[in-house]
Amino acid sequence: MPAPDGIKNRLSRASRYSSRTGSHVFLPTIMLAYFVEQVVAQAPVNDVISWPSGLLLLASVLYAALGNSPDFLWEIEPIAGLFLASGLPVVSIPLMLKVNWVSKTCHFVSHIRTAYGESEFWIRSEAVTVHARKTALEKVTGTISCVRLEKWDNEPPLDEENWRATSAGLLYPFKHLPPPSPSPGASKSSHITAEDFLYFAAIDYHAFRSWKVEIHSGGKCVFSTAGMPASTVIDVDSEDSAIYVVAANMVRRPHSQSPLRAAATLVGEDSYTLNIDAVDLNAPACAIDFHSYAPEKSKVSASLVQLAHSYYTVVQHIKATSDSEILVSSGLARIVVGRALWISILGGAVLDTGRLTIQNLPGRWGMRDLSADDAYLSRIETVLDLIKPTLDAYNGGFDELVYSNGLSRRTAIPFLIAGLFGQAIICYFLSVGTSAGVWTSVALANCLYAGRLTDWHSIWCGKNDRSEQPGMKMYLPGTKDIMCIATLDRSTPRQGHLRQGFLLNSIGLIAAILGAVFQGPTRDALGFSEFTPTPAWVLYAAVGLCVGASVLILSTVFIQQLHEKTWNNDSLMPTRWMVYTTIIPSMIISGLGLFFQQTGKARLWPLLDALTWVSGLPMGMIENGRVFPADDNLLHLVLLNRWIMGAVASSLGSTYA
Repeated sequence: MPAPDGIKNRLSRASRYSSRTGSHVFLPTIMLAYFVEQVVAQAPVNDVISWPSGLLLLASVLYAALGNSPDFLWEIEPIAGLFLASGLPVVSIPLMLKVNWVSKTCHFVSHIRTAYGESEFWIRSEAVTVHARKTALEKVTGTISCVRLEKWDNEPPLDEENWRATSAGLLYPFKHLPPPSPSPGASKSSHITAEDFLYFAAIDYHAFRSWKVEIHSGGKCVFSTAGMPASTVIDVDSEDSAIYVVAANMVRRPHSQSPLRAAATLVGEDSYTLNIDAVDLNAPACAIDFHSYAPEKSKVSASLVQLAHSYYTVVQHIKATSDSEILVSSGLARIVVGRALWISILGGAVLDTGRLTIQNLPGRWGMRDLSADDAYLSRIETVLDLIKPTLDAYNGGFDELVYSNGLSRRTAIPFLIAGLFGQAIICYFLSVGTSAGVWTSVALANCLYAGRLTDWHSIWCGKNDRSEQPGMKMYLPGTKDIMCIATLDRSTPRQGHLRQGFLLNSIGLIAAILGAVFQGPTRDALGFSEFTPTPAWVLYAAVGLCVGASVLILSTVFIQQLHEKTWNNDSLMPTRWMVYTTIIPSMIISGLGLFFQQTGKARLWPLLDALTWVSGLPMGMIENGRVFPADDNLLHLVLLNRWIMGAVASSLGSTYA
């Protein structure tokens, strides 16, 4: 007799599985599965759904809080999300300067307070002086060159009728531009800045180098890219000449990166002309995105005058630092965008508006006795020592150390919209169809979105497998560990995975409140059964668990401080803040829950839910809540206690018909 289709499918799946793991283990299981009735597995479910609704919700809360790591719980914490939309809140508390931190990273961020600690420190980038930045740039340019002499495979020979190469490997379009000064006779510019290298990298980044562009002025052609090898440097002796070169490269861009593309005239396939006399040289000429789909304000924007100044300055620097004995046969000087970009980053180009994170370096981490200048320079020196072996001018090993990544805005925004609608629907029906309170509804709904793109602060931040932080990254040589991370905007140092933020939690909060207000009409309209009050003992159980979690936290703190005797140390201020804002509200909520139940005022349960929300605000303000020196077990107990506080409010509401 042939086996039923369902059994065939089970046998097929099981046989494939057994082929991978060993038939001697799974053949008995297959035989047993043939005779066992599937209805056996459904019996426990029938028992569970017969529980009182409040008890079932309490069990769900405990399962979610105990079964996940503290990092995951913090990602789905509704209050934490309120502080993720705009990054770090600026809280001027003098004691914050004495706090210890734990994530082994050094952040240079503009417009935040300075914090020095044993393991992590944030340094106000404005505190890094001009002298220190100049010193850092000198150290970086003494180690890294923004060009590399090389010949490219399968590249046609240089068109010597239009182009000549100098001894430094720079090109000279002798038909158009005036003759350059002898190289390396130019003096090294003393005014070169990190921003000059940033603009120099932007000029060549993502240019369509095969396109032919002619720049016209005064009715004649003053510069042409015809026959110009890719990524080469044009030897210019003035900023006026540099404007022609820069304008040509801006035309060879996607429309979104430069308005000069639209201002140029298409004269043939991949061939353009631009009348430079009709262009405003002081208007923004580019919006270069180094930052993997960064917002508009974080793109590199500059006018042709600014770009030409930087191009001319860097060219003079290349000529002044080149080896006069290098022959043209060694190759042409090719722009290495990655090197130019990291010269600018390590030289301080991102300190005023962005963020620089340096981590995973050997040596001392305590910076309490060092100035911001010393901390900055010590980190730069260590990074240079680590990457120096990879900087052979002819092998390009440095290029393998750096990368940038992100997610497309076009796919992010529709998912954001879908996430907002989904959050609203889930929170509304959790409030309508269960005994969940507002805070619990949002927390449970956030579980479905943790680690996914769901909020506006995440739209512009790249998600990757090797680092929790978005931005331009540099590996530790020989490893896949991140050494340096830089962003052009002031994003949160501890960005984490793409997680819930202000918008998602606000939508969920509003939907859950509306669900609680319109619970009766919605249940009637959808034909739900009548609401059955949960027995009071479920509330008493939730209160007991809430008090019990508080006692465990207090005992943990007491035992730790009994041996360490550091409770009153200024460095533990955030830890004390975390404990105080958990234990005190926990006791208040437990007491009010019992009082409202005994006095017949269970209808006031929203007050407990509101107190749960408000009590989490201080925790959300502690550097996004996760980098102060709290033991993982202690933090897990704190977050568990917060979830049970929400369960107390929900249990009280479920006893009220």
